[in-house]
Amino acid sequence: MVDVRIDPEDDCINTADVNISFSQDILEAIEFSQGNSILTLWVKNPEISQNSGQVSFTGGIPGGFCGRLRGDPGKSNLLGKIVFQVKEIQPELFSDKVTAKVKFLDNCQVLLNDGLGTPAKLNNQNAEFEILSGIPKTPKKEWQEELEKDTVPPEQFEVKVLKDPSVFNGKYFIVFSTTDKQTGVDHYEIQEGKGDWKRAVSSPYLLENQRLTSIIKVRAIDRAGNERIVKYLPAKKPFPYWVIILILFGLVFGCLIYKKTKNKWRGIKNQK
Repeated sequence: MVDVRIDPEDDCINTADVNISFSQDILEAIEFSQGNSILTLWVKNPEISQNSGQVSFTGGIPGGFCGRLRGDPGKSNLLGKIVFQVKEIQPELFSDKVTAKVKFLDNCQVLLNDGLGTPAKLNNQNAEFEILSGIPKTPKKEWQEELEKDTVPPEQFEVKVLKDPSVFNGKYFIVFSTTDKQTGVDHYEIQEGKGDWKRAVSSPYLLENQRLTSIIKVRAIDRAGNERIVKYLPAKKPFPYWVIILILFGLVFGCLIYKKTKNKWRGIKNQK
């Protein structure tokens, strides 16, 4: 597991657009963990391209991040963790020792929290790993250990129903977002009423039931399989006025019929 960290030094930052390359002939990137990341607003979720040997993501920090707090033992400057697995390689194909590289690309960008979106000056520190030959009998798999230790569901969150002329052609949609401090959120699932659960690519999510008459459930699932479900209950709509008019009309009509029938019955009775 390779930590991706940032040190703003004497500045405050609020956005990080990160692009990382790795030796894809030696390493295989199998996962990206968002757990404990200082990024809470993910503009672009982590993407792994094994073919090009790249990992990229973009995230924001509402309120900004000005560096680790003094005395903080937790190293709270983590952007994320990349989980690598070493491929089966033949050392004899390499003239020297087998070395895998993980480095930041030149198109990385960090913005200052100055209200102007000013780009910060970057000083990238890359990493190299020497790959040793031989496989231990009980290899340590750090990522698997992280998954096994994670028994905490994602953080509590809220589901909001919105309608905007510029989004989904003015149709109703929901927005939602949460974080998971251990292994990170893997994905979301949506259920409208008694329908099937559907995997949501991202928020916002276009609702199928545009009448907003059914309960909406959003399930956040972290990478260890823990889940949290949040419900949105539709607001009670006022009783339709036309139904009230129809009921009143029925009552008046019923009274008239009853009165007419009663008078007719009374006339027949008097004749007898």
